Amino acid sequence: MTPPPRLSILVATWNCAPLLQQFLESLAVQSWSDWELLLLDNASTDGTAELVAAFQQTLSEGPQRVVWSSQPDTGIYDAWNRGLQLARGTYLCFIGADDTFVDSGSLERIAALTASGADLITARNAYYAPDGRLLRHWGFGWQWKRMRQSMNIAHPGMLVRRALFERFGPFDASFRICGDYEWLLRLPPDLRAIHSSDPILKVVQAGVSHTRIGRVYAETFRAQRRHLSAPVSAACWALNWAKYGRRRLIGLA
Repeated sequence: MTPPPRLSILVATWNCAPLLQQFLESLAVQSWSDWELLLLDNASTDGTAELVAAFQQTLSEGPQRVVWSSQPDTGIYDAWNRGLQLARGTYLCFIGADDTFVDSGSLERIAALTASGADLITARNAYYAPDGRLLRHWGFGWQWKRMRQSMNIAHPGMLVRRALFERFGPFDASFRICGDYEWLLRLPPDLRAIHSSDPILKVVQAGVSHTRIGRVYAETFRAQRRHLSAPVSAACWALNWAKYGRRRLIGLA
């Protein structure tokens, strides 16, 4: 049996073969290769299975580097929880099927930080509008006090030590958009964390987390009420709407 990889990359998919192909192409050219890929599919019918099979055959290290799991699920967090049971890596990396790496050295730059032994490794991402405009490079390091106000970590591409899920549990699959934020609120303030200012992924702001803002903030408030007091949660809710209004005014939302 092959030794476990340093990194398990988890990608949830559902009838998005053309976008997934772009991600796979960006992964194939990465200079760092100590990874396994878990594709957690919601019973797609658009040729995703055939695309994955073809990609597996192109890997010189063998098709076993790609774990293909296709079955009906209730959403991205349900799919990722399935991946938690299958992943073998010391660190886990959650990436959207429509994301791509910035360049061929992206994975190597963030993976090099695992030598620090940190539990959480964060970086920045390059966020684009659907028309191709670069909106911003965004993503902050771990600060629990800032995190309680709103999601300020670029979750796609960050590295999480797998042992944290064993300690704090899987994602709450009843969330549809902000389950990653709720999970991060469970972590302790003194978590061992390290941050890189390098952008890792190109992310197009076209998903529900960017287009259904009301639902995002409703789920954010629900997560905050679970972990924070009612007054603090209400204040954060109001502040988030104010900040969103400002981003709209200056063209960043």
